[in-house]
Amino acid sequence: MERPRGYLLDLLMATMNSIATWTTAAGDPRIGLQWRDRVTEIMIAAGRYRPYEELVARAARALELDAGAPDALRTAWPEMEPWPDADALDDLDVPYAFVTNCSEDLARIAVERSGRRPAFTLSAESAGWFKPRAEIYRAASGRMGLRPSQVRFIAGAPYDALGASNAGLHAVLVARRALETPMPDAVPVVRSLDQALALDPWC
Repeated sequence: MERPRGYLLDLLMATMNSIATWTTAAGDPRIGLQWRDRVTEIMIAAGRYRPYEELVARAARALELDAGAPDALRTAWPEMEPWPDADALDDLDVPYAFVTNCSEDLARIAVERSGRRPAFTLSAESAGWFKPRAEIYRAASGRMGLRPSQVRFIAGAPYDALGASNAGLHAVLVARRALETPMPDAVPVVRSLDQALALDPWC
C-alpha cells in the first residue's frame, strides 16, 4: 500500500506538552486538565472559530478559577516544551505540518518552542473552524497539495483522531493521557511519535 505522502500533526498535544503548561497556570494537574477539557468542549460545540483566549477565560469562569488564571496561562505559554519524542519528526522524508485549535499568535509561539520546521501551521483562527470539524483537516490537506486519503494525521486526543478519520485522513492517536474509552480499529493507538511514524503504511 502507498506510504503517506504527507503528515499533519496536532500541535498542542501530539507534539507539545501543553498539559504541563495548563498545570502550571492552574497550579494543580487535575484542575489544569479540567480547564483544558472544558475549553475543548466549548470549541467542539462552537464548530466555527471564536477567539481562543475568550474561550479560555469563559472556561476558567465556569470552573470558578482564580481571575488571574487566563493571564497565568498566557505567561506560561512561551515556556511550553515539546515532548522528547518530537525529535522523530526530523527524520521524515515527506512534508509535515501542524494543525491546532488555538489562535494564530499562540500557535506561532508554540511552533517556535517546538524547535521544528513544519511546511506550515494551520490554526483554527486562520482556518475559521475548530477541530474536529472536517473543514479544517481538509483545508490542511489541500494546503499540502494532497488529498485527505494521502495524509496521515497524528492526533494527541481521541476527538481529534476521530475528526481526522471522519474527514478522510488516515488517523493515529498518540495517547498522551489514559484513554477512557477504546478507539475504533481504524484508528491505531500508540504511545509516542516514534511509533506513529513507524507504522506500516496504513495499518
